[in-house]
Amino acid sequence: MLLNKTKKVVMLGVLAALSTVLSVLGTVISVNTLFFTAAAAFLVGIVVILYGMGYGCVYFISCVCLDFLLNPNKWHGFLYLALAGYIFLSEGSYRALKEGKKKDGIHKVLRGTIFLCCYVPVVLFAPQLLVSAALYQTSWFLPIMLVVGIVAWLIYDLAYMAAKKWFYSKFGSILDVVKDNSSCSNHSHD
Repeated sequence: MLLNKTKKVVMLGVLAALSTVLSVLGTVISVNTLFFTAAAAFLVGIVVILYGMGYGCVYFISCVCLDFLLNPNKWHGFLYLALAGYIFLSEGSYRALKEGKKKDGIHKVLRGTIFLCCYVPVVLFAPQLLVSAALYQTSWFLPIMLVVGIVAWLIYDLAYMAAKKWFYSKFGSILDVVKDNSSCSNHSHD
């Protein structure tokens, strides 16, 4: 049991280091900020898939703290927080839903709602995080930013789903072993 927890903590540490490196690369190579930050955020989903919501929460908080401490551009920390937070909440909502025919459809609506609950307040109350003051004072800013945000979210969500599908295709057998080991170790202590 202790060895399994130690392996999980070591793996979480390695993934947190990789996430931090990707996030800092997004700052250093400014052309690819969004790509590297999104890749770092995808790791939150992988941790939740592998180890569950508890470990995922610890990992998410650790990575956010590391990003704010080590990333030279603190604004990118907010970008990571938003992207990784979305992935964490999305994976959590999927696990909370009961199995059934409509689970995937309900989850799509929940993901959209999670995005809108995070994005709309930023556009309304803190647009300076997204654009310059001259832009957000124009009359066309709000409708354009809402449309641009929804399109960007759809692209991000599709990219995450594709990355998740790729991860399952490459490492699905490992996931089955991890789940079997977790269930065996849990049953041995009942």
